[in-house]
Amino acid sequence: MFITIPTGVNYMTRRYPVVTFTIMGINTLLYLVSLVLYFSSGDFGGLEEENDWLIDNLGLIPAGSVWYTYFTSMFVHGGFWHLFGNMLYLFLFGSCVEDFIGRWQYALFYTLGGLAADIGHILASAGNFDSTIPMVGASGAISACMGGFVLLLHGNKIDFKYIFFFFFRVYSGEYALPAWLVISFWFLKDLAFTILAINSEGGGSGVAFAAHTGGFMGGMALIGLWKYFNKNGSLDPVKDDSSGDDVIPGAAAAATIYLFENNVQSGPFSRQQLAEMQTLGSFSAETLYWQEGMDGWRSIDEFGL
Repeated sequence: MFITIPTGVNYMTRRYPVVTFTIMGINTLLYLVSLVLYFSSGDFGGLEEENDWLIDNLGLIPAGSVWYTYFTSMFVHGGFWHLFGNMLYLFLFGSCVEDFIGRWQYALFYTLGGLAADIGHILASAGNFDSTIPMVGASGAISACMGGFVLLLHGNKIDFKYIFFFFFRVYSGEYALPAWLVISFWFLKDLAFTILAINSEGGGSGVAFAAHTGGFMGGMALIGLWKYFNKNGSLDPVKDDSSGDDVIPGAAAAATIYLFENNVQSGPFSRQQLAEMQTLGSFSAETLYWQEGMDGWRSIDEFGL
């Protein structure tokens, strides 16, 4: 058995992810409410029943839902592992997008990305707006975060932890892959399953692949618009704790600089990140740097931190 799980992104955020943690808190709270309802009912017919009330009242059922369920369905989950997986990906990718574009922009981005996922799911469902199959979960909005991430930070890498079970022995380790490669594979997989689900008489596997696809494309479109209208960076500054001044991430915190030391390349990093790394002694005077427009690697001493 081979298990792999993403554990980090080599992007150093400078904002505390208030919006991301708030969304995670609401999702977790609603799941705890579902557990209370389940155990208080006294009818332990199966764990799949724990969310019946929430799904019926807050889930998105195109044929019979009221308008607010297009939003509330983003916060309801069908079980612990559904919640855990979504919150892990939300933390990894959502916090980075929030850091890069700003908090209130990210709150709007997340909401619109979730709505794009809802519409994608409905359009791909049998019966469209007459469908009676409920949809719940944050994965559509999180897919928007992944679409936004790949446009903002495609040059970064995603860290993974793997565990391999073979003949009663356990092997484990870590590896990293380019974000653009991982996310592109994930999107193409979901797109393929969306097409299969549309052409399946049985309606697919029960996973809302079309919501993932719609959310991803919606997230890319929204970040594309953000980049067009904010060519000089985010309008929501980050507070620089060292000086007390506001810093605009689009220019100072854009991750565009690569480092090379001991035959290992790392990055991209922003100027702010390099300054913090220099303070921590994270690289030496022998380290080389490169960014777009340079004809070759140069000593980090020439960078002028």
